[in-house]
Amino acid sequence: MSATAKQYIERMKRLETDRANFDEQYQDATDYASPNNSQIVDERSSGEVLMDLFDTTAEESNIQLASGLYSFMFPTETRAFVLEVEDEELMKQDTVKQWLDATTKMIHKRLIGSTFREAFFEFLKSLGVFGTGCLYEEKGKKVPIVFINYFMRDIYIVRNSDGDVDTVFRRFKFSARQAVQEFGLENLGEKIATAYNSVSDKDKKFEFLHIVEPREDRDSDADDPKNMSWLSIYISRDESEFVDGAESGYEEFPYQVSVFDKDSLEDYGRSPTMKKLPDIRMANELKRIRVKAWDKMVDPTMLVKDDGSVWPLTTKPGGVVFYRDEKPEYWEFKGNLGEINNAIQETQKEIMKGYFVDMFDPLIDKQNMTATEVQARVEQKLRFLTPIIGRLQSGLFNPMIQRVIGILSRQGKLPEMPPELS
Repeated sequence: MSATAKQYIERMKRLETDRANFDEQYQDATDYASPNNSQIVDERSSGEVLMDLFDTTAEESNIQLASGLYSFMFPTETRAFVLEVEDEELMKQDTVKQWLDATTKMIHKRLIGSTFREAFFEFLKSLGVFGTGCLYEEKGKKVPIVFINYFMRDIYIVRNSDGDVDTVFRRFKFSARQAVQEFGLENLGEKIATAYNSVSDKDKKFEFLHIVEPREDRDSDADDPKNMSWLSIYISRDESEFVDGAESGYEEFPYQVSVFDKDSLEDYGRSPTMKKLPDIRMANELKRIRVKAWDKMVDPTMLVKDDGSVWPLTTKPGGVVFYRDEKPEYWEFKGNLGEINNAIQETQKEIMKGYFVDMFDPLIDKQNMTATEVQARVEQKLRFLTPIIGRLQSGLFNPMIQRVIGILSRQGKLPEMPPELS
């Protein structure tokens, strides 16, 4: 590895600058569709709310979209995938078919028994908000395999000449104590060591980078982590130096990055939330206006003569108002709540259409339909999602399954491969 830690940090700065416009959109998207994670550009402390949210249609619709895609792509009652080989002659051999069938069953069992389902659902929600998701697979410390969906705020990607993501920069923070637990005190710089040895600074946070990219200079015959196909390094960004002993490698690319929709000139994806932001903002504003209207109806302004009452006026329940000549009157509310409600409903429908909610719920506005008609309508509507599902299958599932097979086979967790496939 010829590059220095400072060169990698400079490269990271360029990636952050290049994505600045997307980060602004990410902030807007999370404000409305994932408010609990709404800290892309605007940092906040734990429990702090950054904006007044009146309408939750975007958040609820995104969850419905993720649930629908999850049910379609990873059904619980059937297999989500079936392993095959390209060679048709091999596929005819009984030993090969038996191994593929047994391995398919074993992988399904491992996926269900791992953190995959939780991470995959979070991944799908990330697609709905950011348009891009990042799923990571690794051998667990206590279990054969773990899956992690990383927050897109901290993931930066680079595509190769074929347009595939082959480099990931992930930033994260560890306290001094966590860094020592993960990397060892002897492998960290002076700043972190000093903080760790101080009782008051043990929990001080430091920023790190995890970088995975193709290893350009390696001995393919060597069987050690520093000669694997994919380079893995950790950098202490606050100290601008590598974490000693943290250079390693992967035999398969561990970060699976996929997009919901993408422009040919962009590296990152576009999401339903990003595309529907005008309607989402409109629904939020309409509901805010309706709350103001409710306030005026429930607690209207009072009209009194400037010399006809005894101040202060008491408007609380059970209060007594003293007056001399004419009693005070309420200012009658003249707003049209019915029109506001109609506008809210129409805007919410447009938002839900943007998240394909009607495609995953065929019973919406459909009465007296038979089960056959419902199924036919589902199949017809899902054709509109074919490009999206196809992109997920090729960009996520195919490389993920290859990675899972590699992780499990190296632990002896899969059936022995027949000689025909060796």
